[in-house]
Amino acid sequence: MEDFDRIMEIEQLSFTPEEAATEVAFVNRIRMIPDSFLVAVEEGEIVGFINGPVMDNAYITDDLFSETKENPDNGGVQSILGLAVHPTHRKKGIASRLLSNLEKDAALKNRTAVTLTCLDALIPFYEKHGYQNDGVSESAHGGEVWYNMTKRL
Repeated sequence: MEDFDRIMEIEQLSFTPEEAATEVAFVNRIRMIPDSFLVAVEEGEIVGFINGPVMDNAYITDDLFSETKENPDNGGVQSILGLAVHPTHRKKGIASRLLSNLEKDAALKNRTAVTLTCLDALIPFYEKHGYQNDGVSESAHGGEVWYNMTKRL
């Protein structure tokens, strides 16, 4: 929680106001799913993060953006609700390392897959990391068109 202001700053710089998580949502995620809320640190400063709860569904549903439940110890599907890197630290591989670390942890906990939604422009990034584009998501989060991306573990 001592890093909350920095995390919120990165979130607000990385997403539109409609897409960005609320302060309440982040407090709940930090408290309820600390095992799947990872941060990247450079020289003592948080420069990025990745987070999302474990769920039973194959794809993200909009209720996950506002409701957080504790992760089970094993099994389920690891979701990613947010992956963000501070603009001054982008293009250094930080997002890729965060993604890889979350995937490794999910595999150790016997998660069957990692799933996320992304905008059209980010599909190549996730495909490069082994994610499959499963088509347009039912999510209406932020008023955008999202694509379901899945990586089987």
